[in-house]
Amino acid sequence: MNKEIIDKYFRNQTTPEETRKVLEWFETPEGQKYLQERMDIDFDLMDRNELKPFVPELDSEQLYKSINKRVKKKSFPGKRKSDWLTPVLKVAAIFAVIITTSILYVTQTVENVEEVTKSVPVVFQTDDVQQSIITLRDGSVVRLNHDSELVVAKNFLDRTREVTLTGEAYFEIEHDADQPFIIHANQSSVEVLGTAFNVRSLSNTYNVQVAVVDGKVSFANKTHDEKELSVVLSKGQYGYLDLEEQTIAVDEVAIENYLAWKNGRLVFEELTLSQVCTQLHRLYQIKCSYKNEELKDLQLTANFSNDSLEKTLSVIALTLKIDYSIDNEQVHWFYDTESEI
Repeated sequence: MNKEIIDKYFRNQTTPEETRKVLEWFETPEGQKYLQERMDIDFDLMDRNELKPFVPELDSEQLYKSINKRVKKKSFPGKRKSDWLTPVLKVAAIFAVIITTSILYVTQTVENVEEVTKSVPVVFQTDDVQQSIITLRDGSVVRLNHDSELVVAKNFLDRTREVTLTGEAYFEIEHDADQPFIIHANQSSVEVLGTAFNVRSLSNTYNVQVAVVDGKVSFANKTHDEKELSVVLSKGQYGYLDLEEQTIAVDEVAIENYLAWKNGRLVFEELTLSQVCTQLHRLYQIKCSYKNEELKDLQLTANFSNDSLEKTLSVIALTLKIDYSIDNEQVHWFYDTESEI
């Protein structure tokens, strides 16, 4: 098995075909040995006592038995690379790897969607600390972020495959030209022309965001009183629909950061502070102001774990040797005293 493909699998970056090959290899003696060794290493890196406040339902031995049981199955949720720095990061990692209790509880396969949804929709929900991996009848995989809801239409797998999203989810869709896959999110629709992409449509915001990892999607704003706005987004492109302004902006700057909830990291490579703040606004619903206009042009290169807004701002400030303050949803950037001397 190609090591590059295996590494891509554990970073959740494989195509459906590559995922299939990796999972088949996991069933071989060589693959079983590799997976067991990798799991043993990851499990040993965790302090089992630190996990107890977050997963009291299972003790360490029960968890490890569950891990070994899942190794024997043919379907494994993806795994992201984690730096295991703090208990919070460890718990964040828990939701994304096969050695975790949360995914053991909420990984779901819709075996009979075709029959079940003839009369009623199927609804999947996550709470504020939970993520879910959902495998649909057509083979498509949806990774649902916390505080999110996915509704599978009652006529799913008829002429179209339609779902409605509130919150955030990462989609890996099996292409079928005869049965288009369509995601409804707020006042927008995303029609799948490719395979892997992220959709963000939070209930308390007036925007919809789409980041395409592989393939293409058609991204459209549909309202009753306005002409439809639509764009086709390709691999590496990001679309931002402003529902108040009725505009769609497209860019190709560091789109991996829009998957930070899944991949666990924020990466900025020679981006200006102004560009960074644009992404912070989209990710955290905050706005930036600058005491000096020249601050906007400071260039940032940083790669760190996606922990919290506070940590993100601290890393940016330390790297650029500047300071900041927060007032409600406004971040004020300014030179610190030492930098001005």
